[in-house]
Order: sequence, then C-alpha cells, then structure tokens
Amino acid sequence: MISQRSYNMKITLIKLTVIYICLIIILELLGVFNRIPKNNVALNTPGNEITLTGKIISDPEQKDNKISFILETDKINDISTKGNVLVNVYVKTNLLYGDIVSITGKFFIPKSPTVPGTFNYKKYLFRKKIYSILSVTSKDNIKVLDSKPSFIWQLSYKLRKNILQTYNNNLSEQQSAVLSGITIGEKSGLTPYIQKIFTDAGVMHVLVVSGSNVAFIALIFFWIFRNVFRIKKKIAFGLLIPIILFYAMITGANPPVVRATVMTLVVIITMLLSRNVDIYHSIFFAALIILINNPVTLFDAGFQMSFAATIGIIYFFPKFFFFLSKYKLPKFLNPAPRDAKSNNLKTIAVKLWSGVNWILSIFLVSLAAQIAVAPLLAYYFNKISIIALISNIFILPLIEISLISGFILYLASIIVTPMLFITAKISDGLVFLIIYLIDFFANIPHSTIRVFTPPIYFIILFYIIIIGLFKVKQYIWKWILILSMIILSIIPLFNNLKRNKNMLSITFLDVGLGNAIYCEFPNGSNMLVDGGGSWNPEYDIGENVVSPYLWNKKITNIDNIVLTNRYLNHYRGLISVCRNFKIKRFITTNFASKEGEYFDLLKTISEKNIPVEFISINKYFDEDNCKISILPFKDSLIMNIKYCDFSLLICNDISKETQNMISDNFAHQNILLVPNYGKKVLSDKFLLKILPEYAIISTDSPSLKVLEQLKNHKIFSTSDYGTITINSDGEYIEVTN
Repeated sequence: MISQRSYNMKITLIKLTVIYICLIIILELLGVFNRIPKNNVALNTPGNEITLTGKIISDPEQKDNKISFILETDKINDISTKGNVLVNVYVKTNLLYGDIVSITGKFFIPKSPTVPGTFNYKKYLFRKKIYSILSVTSKDNIKVLDSKPSFIWQLSYKLRKNILQTYNNNLSEQQSAVLSGITIGEKSGLTPYIQKIFTDAGVMHVLVVSGSNVAFIALIFFWIFRNVFRIKKKIAFGLLIPIILFYAMITGANPPVVRATVMTLVVIITMLLSRNVDIYHSIFFAALIILINNPVTLFDAGFQMSFAATIGIIYFFPKFFFFLSKYKLPKFLNPAPRDAKSNNLKTIAVKLWSGVNWILSIFLVSLAAQIAVAPLLAYYFNKISIIALISNIFILPLIEISLISGFILYLASIIVTPMLFITAKISDGLVFLIIYLIDFFANIPHSTIRVFTPPIYFIILFYIIIIGLFKVKQYIWKWILILSMIILSIIPLFNNLKRNKNMLSITFLDVGLGNAIYCEFPNGSNMLVDGGGSWNPEYDIGENVVSPYLWNKKITNIDNIVLTNRYLNHYRGLISVCRNFKIKRFITTNFASKEGEYFDLLKTISEKNIPVEFISINKYFDEDNCKISILPFKDSLIMNIKYCDFSLLICNDISKETQNMISDNFAHQNILLVPNYGKKVLSDKFLLKILPEYAIISTDSPSLKVLEQLKNHKIFSTSDYGTITINSDGEYIEVTN
C-alpha cells in the first residue's frame, strides 16, 4: 500500500511539473515574461543621469576594467521605486555585499540584438529579473549610507573570497583560475583560450559546480561525522543539510548547484524518514522548486543542459550497461582454478576486468550525457564535441582528485602547517596536468564539429526518437518513431519547396564600424563580402556576430568570400569564419597588411586549404542570373552585383578621387553601400552619376554632413536600423531590418 502510494505521488509530481513547464512555455510565447513589471525602476526614461538608492545584493565582481553588482533599489531620485538594477562601475571602489548606497550614473535599458542568431543579452538579463543597467564613471557619484548584510550570505561570500585568495597566493595564475572553477564554480579568472579548450574537449561541465561536487561534500562530511565524531547515522544526515545549503551559497547557487542541492537534500530527508529513494522524483522535484522561484529559468541554457545531462545518465546508462553485461569474461582471462598459480591468474584477470568495467562505466556515463545534451549544445553553441567521450575518461578522475586537493589546500592555509607548501605544489601540478591533457584533446583535428542552429522541432523529435529506440518493441512507440522519422524528413523538403528560387537576398550585418555583407543568390549559392572586425582584441566579431548569423540561417558552406581591403574592420572577423565554415574560394587583391591579425587570417586560410584567388585586373563571373563585377582600385576592391533590373554598388574606403574615377564605369544603381562608412563627404559627381534609390551605411555613427548630402535618397544605417536585408526578384526591391 505504501509502495503504491509512493508511486502515485511520484506520478502526480511528474505530471504537475510537466503541466507547469507547459504553462511557462505558453506564457513565454504570449510575451508575458518580456514585459517590465509595474512600478519597476526600469520604466523610467532611459538615457538620463539618475540617482538610485538601494542595497547591494550580490558580491561585487571585478572583471576587466569594471566592477559589477546587482542593486535592489528602493528610491530613484528620492522617489520610491522597486526592482533590481545591474550596476557597472568603471572606477576603483571598495563596495561590499550588503552596503546601502546612493549611486548616480547613466541609466539605460539593455538593447535587443541587432543581428539575428546572436546572443540576446537583454533577454538574458530579463530572465534574471534585471530590466535596466546603471553605468557609473566617477567615484564621487558613489556614497555608502549604511551596511545591512545577511549574516549567512556575508559569511558565504567571505569564505568564497578566502578560498579564492588561498588559490591566488599559492598557485600560478592559470592553475588558480581553473581550480577555482572546479571547486566553487568561479569562472571570472578564466582566459578565453582556457574556456575554449575546455569547451572543445567537452569538459566545460567540470568548471560548473554540479552534482558530483555536492555529493562529494556530503560524503566527506558524512564520513567525518560517523568515523571521527562517532555521531549517530540519522543525526549525521541531519547535520549534512545546513552544510550542503551553505556550500550551495558559496558556489553562487546557480541552476546546476541548486538542482544537485535539492536532489541531495531529498535523498537525505528520504533517508531520515527511512524511505526508498526515487531518483526521477528527486529530479522533477528539484526542477519544480527552481521554476517556482523563477519560471523563466526554464529557458536558461545551464538549467536545460544540467537536467538533460542528469536525466540522460539515469535513463541511458543502465540500458547501455545492460547490453555490455551480456558479455562474460573471455576464456583466456577466466581460467579454471586448478592450482594456486591458476587462482592467481584468475585474481589478476578479475581485477583487470574490474578496471575495464570502471573505464567502460566512465565512457558510458559520458556517452549518455553527451547524447542528452548534444542538441542543446548545437542550439546554443553550434558545436558538438566528438572527443568528449574519450577526454572524460582521463579528465573526470583527475577532477575528483583536484577537488580533494583544492579543499585540503584551503584547510592547510588556515592551519598554516608545512603541509601548505606540499599541498600547493601537488595541486598546482595536478591542475597543470589537467590543462595539458585538455589542451591536447581540444587540439586533435576534428575533435569538435561546428553545426548550424537546429530548429526547435528537430530537438523535440531528436529526444522522442532516442527515447523511443529503447521502446521500439512496444506497439505505440513503434508508430511514434515512424511518424517522427516521417516528420523529420518532410519538413526540410517543404521548407526547400517554399523558398523563392527567383529571389536575390543581400544582408548588411550590423558589425559597427566595418563591413560584413552576406549574399544569397537565386540558385541557393552564397557569398560573404568582408567579415567585420573590432579593434578590441577581446571581442571576436567573426565568432560572436557573423558566424552565429550564418549558423542561424542553416549555413555550413560558403561558396565565395571576398575581402575588399586590408583594414582590420573588414578582415578580422573572417579568421573565425574561415575556421568555422567550409569555404570553396577566397577572393582578394594583392594588397599587404603588416597587422598580426592579417597573418593569422593567411595562416588559417593555409591550414584549411582554402583556394585563394588574387585579383589584379577586373574580374567578372556569374551566379545563376546574377552578374558580379570586381574591380581593383589602389588598395580596395569595388564590387557591382546586377540581377535583371536590380543593381548594387559596394564601395569601401575610397577617396573622392577614386569616386570620380569610377563614376565613368557605373551608371545608375538601385543600392549604394556608402563609402568610408558614411564618415566622409561624398563626391558630388559620383553621387549624381550613381543616383542611388537606397543608400546603405554600415557604421557605428554616420556623419551629419553625409546624411545631409543623402537627404534626397532613402537612407538605411546599421547604427539606426541594425541588420538590413534587401530582397529583389530582379525588378521589385524590398528592404527589411
């Protein structure tokens, strides 16, 4: 009776969680979660300088040239308000968690992305219930009025800082940053390269505190309570509850930690009540608690991958191991025990087989997790790590050992014993080995596959199919699998038939001050003209803007890339594009650049065996019914694309003298990409001869004089409209943004 009652409770909880998730999805589709709540501080006019009063409710985080924290507001310009604000302070300050402050700065609402497929920072903040940002540039604008920290949170932040300080003082910079991620989930010190290799090797999850960390903490303290202090079993379980909650607070209480914490607490409470543990019950209960606290956490990538990986391991691992369990020890490893010698051989064989089983277990756990998160990795990061199945076998055991050494290192620093030096050396060497192995796995050719962004229907059908494969003997699941396969095949065919095969589409991506133009021709072939580029070495436009846009359009191959000049804001983004896509031909001129990034581009082109065509004289070629002309002028290429009655002229950094020269080469154009990013006044002769209907300006901010000069034309600037797309069937023109 009790068993049936428990089963009914489990089913009820799972149903309740699924219904609640469906409700959240419906509300998201209706746009409910994208609305700023009433009376929220974000409803005030953005762009103005305001004074906010409130309490700092997060530990101020130092990164690059700014300090960031969340402010729980109660006043704006001495008027009562409410809501959380992300504050970025660009001066040195000693602000602490719990401080009551008055801060003056520029107030604004985060913008939506201007390029489709790129990271939506506005939505990311909205899902954390943060709807506005305050930027502070003067120390005089910050006044600490009082301090009212929560004792528990203050203690956890202090302990977190002490742990980080111990690692910083005793380990090399790189090892300190990695060990901080492994033990308490602190990733602010990780370099972009370290993050990249951990991702490419498929082991980024070890830098996110998750179930294994929480379970390890529970096991360690349970052992101490039972074997050192001789505490009774139930009391030991009870003492674990505050310790696990405190550890979750130290790590920042992110979704994987909360999920693991709730599941561990459910197991402990079940033990205290002397009941059987149901793992699925624990998972769904953890999900329900997190989503009740903040429903939009459902759309957080970390939340989805954490639960997908956990359910994947629980569901697939036993099934994988079941197939392996059918195979017995080979005969030569399992000899009959005729004598002592043969007994020894059998003992060795059994131990050897146990080791093989252990390795297979890690492999199968990794495989189960990778299958479960593969579509999510493709959707959010456009990559799937193939090497992860192998790398995890070597890395996971080392991670557990480094987790132990990390905590011992901190304890040794408190006691101040000679053990501190030894422990520090061991920890440093161990983490160095982890980084070395991960770097090795990440740089194996084809260790990671870059893929386009899969549609939502594909992800849903993928999960239905992989679950159904193990239930194919059941009649209903057999037909579900057949139907899923049919849908998976029909939708792409339908989308292809729906595509207008007479349409030329040209998109000017918003890359700030620079050019990146994607052309899709009527026959389906494509071309990328320039790739943008930022002068900030920390920001890769190719990786963060151009590539996501192309992946979002389901692009994996580019027929032609044309680099029109040698300036960094034209070619820097192409480095990542050449790494991420299959390029059939790279067209450029013989100009030379002395910048290091240009040599990086040439190196990437060489490594990828991309055919290069250098233009020194006028070049003409056709793409379906489109005629493309490329003309070299000094250190730039000028391009003209014609499709029936439609024509586009792409001019880059050309002087007035060059504008006058090419005026005789081109007649009226429908579209003109304004030279020099709209920063310099145009030649009157050039403008009168070209006489464009539309003037496209790819820039961060066009010159007012140029805007005045173009007032009789239809002006579209990426600084105002974001990404601009022009569609034409050769006669009619449609401009969208």
